[in-house]
Amino acid sequence: MDKGMSVINTVDRKGNNLKITVEGVDDQELAHFGGLDLHVKAAKAMIGNTDGMTFPEKHGDIFIAEKVAALYLNEIGEMLRNSYDDPEYLEELTNIELVKDFFNRIHENKEVLEVVEKDNLLISKSRNEDEI
Repeated sequence: MDKGMSVINTVDRKGNNLKITVEGVDDQELAHFGGLDLHVKAAKAMIGNTDGMTFPEKHGDIFIAEKVAALYLNEIGEMLRNSYDDPEYLEELTNIELVKDFFNRIHENKEVLEVVEKDNLLISKSRNEDEI
């Protein structure tokens, strides 16, 4: 396990500058080169940290969790689209439709299921530790 650091300087879709800095342990389980595992770990931590959602819920936006989840899933669909060899083949499909297709076919890929099962065990262990 290597300590890693990643800095992403980018622009959001509205044209605003965005800088993301991540430091932590890169387990190198998904990819045996630096960065990808740390990237996924940081994204999961950001998704799991829902502290900011209680304010909108208290002020009338009872669908804030669903809106945030939809935006995350939409971005996952964009990632899936960009991972295909021929993204033009997918022009007729929305990002959400690509996510649905992914979910419908996930059981066909043993390697992906193993990664998810391992992650579910870590999540369950973390929940149990939080309860204690």
